[in-house]
Amino acid sequence: MRYIFLVLLCLISASAANAKDTQNFFHPFKLERVIDGDTLVASGQTIRLWGINAPEKNTPLYRVATMYLEAILDKGGLACKMIELDRYRRSVMHCTAHDADIGSMMVQMGMAKDFTKYSGGYYQEEEREAKARKRGIWAQPRKEK
Repeated sequence: MRYIFLVLLCLISASAANAKDTQNFFHPFKLERVIDGDTLVASGQTIRLWGINAPEKNTPLYRVATMYLEAILDKGGLACKMIELDRYRRSVMHCTAHDADIGSMMVQMGMAKDFTKYSGGYYQEEEREAKARKRGIWAQPRKEK
């Protein structure tokens, strides 16, 4: 009897562990539309890309960043994993397109900044490279105050 109890306990523990592990995997999504350089709608969900911050509406390069994200996602292959819900109830997700990190591509091209507050500096190398090469938002001349 004790043996059966231990086996059942192990099976329940393994099942619970597997349920948690599924949150660590990227799942396929079907793109519906791109809202801006860091937000999209896919498979019926509004998704905020984790770790990056792209130009907002009515700011320089807003349209360019939006079009760049559309180009990245144009060929399909979107996969994301859930990180958290933001204050606007959007799903904040870490996403890839054909196994390439979308956030990394956006930051490398200067179409977004590393959102250090949330990413912990995950894209800091890409941002350094974009700044050094004066790409995208880093090519804009700064206004004097």
